[in-house]
Amino acid sequence: MLNRRILGQILFGGAACTALPIRVWAHRQKQAMSHIEWNARTKMLEITHDLHAHDAALVLARLGLISTPDITNLRARASLALYVQKNFKLTTLDGQNLDLTIIGAEAGATYAHVYMEAGMAEPPSGLLITNTILQDVFVDQINQVNMAFGDNIKSVIFTAGDGQKKILA
Repeated sequence: MLNRRILGQILFGGAACTALPIRVWAHRQKQAMSHIEWNARTKMLEITHDLHAHDAALVLARLGLISTPDITNLRARASLALYVQKNFKLTTLDGQNLDLTIIGAEAGATYAHVYMEAGMAEPPSGLLITNTILQDVFVDQINQVNMAFGDNIKSVIFTAGDGQKKILA
């Protein structure tokens, strides 16, 4: 049977836990976002990858691609861009692999961005996408790819172990 002292401790402990700031309870999801858009003027698919800078730096360091988990210097950003190029593939619906050219990479305090493009004579009616960015280290990593077809945006989600996915206009 509970005495008053034990009951008081239980109630005080419960009240203390509920008074903690919400962010103590929160856990940031490991997620990356990629955007694909057709540029009719340049006849290019423009691809932007938005990654959490901290996660990207940790992955590159754990894989031995950079010596310290810091992607603010040029060499580390180049390593990030090459890593993303290796882990993100686009294929046309008829099976032709698209050659993705790295345009650049930048890193801020919160996010890192990698920019790529692929030449295409016509806008695609759909693509086959492979996206394993950061999933070789973080098995809970979720990668979302959004593709703009005019005013219409289609999305696919990738989790660890997913293969190639199709996105149609």
